Amino acid sequence: MTVEAEASRPALLPNAELTRGILPVLACSVLWGTVGLMSVYAPAAASPESVGAGGLIVAGSLMLAIRPGARALLLRARGRERLLLVIGSLGLLAYPLAFFPAVRDLGVSLATAITLGSAPLFTGLLSRFVERRRLTRRWLQCAPIAVAGTVLMVAGDASERHVSASGVVLALIPGLAYATVSSVAARLIGQGRASKDVYGTMFGACAVWSVPGLAVLLFFGCVTNYLCYTMFGSALRYTSAATATTVTLAEGAVGTLLGVFAHGERLAPAAWAGLGLLAVALVLLSLPKRAPGTARRRTAPLN
Repeated sequence: MTVEAEASRPALLPNAELTRGILPVLACSVLWGTVGLMSVYAPAAASPESVGAGGLIVAGSLMLAIRPGARALLLRARGRERLLLVIGSLGLLAYPLAFFPAVRDLGVSLATAITLGSAPLFTGLLSRFVERRRLTRRWLQCAPIAVAGTVLMVAGDASERHVSASGVVLALIPGLAYATVSSVAARLIGQGRASKDVYGTMFGACAVWSVPGLAVLLFFGCVTNYLCYTMFGSALRYTSAATATTVTLAEGAVGTLLGVFAHGERLAPAAWAGLGLLAVALVLLSLPKRAPGTARRRTAPLN
């Protein structure tokens, strides 16, 4: 996960990170958690890659049509900024190209859990070793709990049936792609670019594939891409990419539960325990931060 770039975000009122940062990201995670299940209902003749790319076409077209700033940024970006936008757009493109085949190989629950469980780790590595930034104490406390819960979900599912190595690799690729996109977006937003322009530009650069299955396509394009990334980009002004990508582990839980209750997949007891751990991590992450100086005031001697 990327770093806590406190200087790049506005001074926060009490609970602003929760209400305008974490909760919108959590709402995005719930909607993103439906992606794996929705892909199952795509036309049988449509390849997983074309379904995901079609969603990018719809989202990119919407964002470029609605945001003049996104069109301007797409045309005028130069140097390092253009490089970051290219990297971000490639990350957006890589996500569906790997994730939907992984769903077909591993199933909704396991593919979603691996992808979202790996994203916080990839983001942490990018933050620490690429951007040379320190991770916050809160992330170091909460991310391992959330990832452990996701690992239990994966292990529990793997104990019930055979899991292919190629499917696991396919599910890890979108985890890295998602971490890359979040890190790039956080960097550009932190430099003063409007969040909707940043995502609009990256999605616009991805609109290259043909369009299959209208209903599924509109859901991917309008809901899980346009709506969610609009909300997610705004939320990054109030919470760090590190915290945001940890909160999005809720997407894995949503995908798993939908796989169980809407698609008839089975979940082992260890996986249910993993869901519980994930819930604990999200609750801890959502607790309001203590105001600066509170601890000192409590321990100060009485006059």
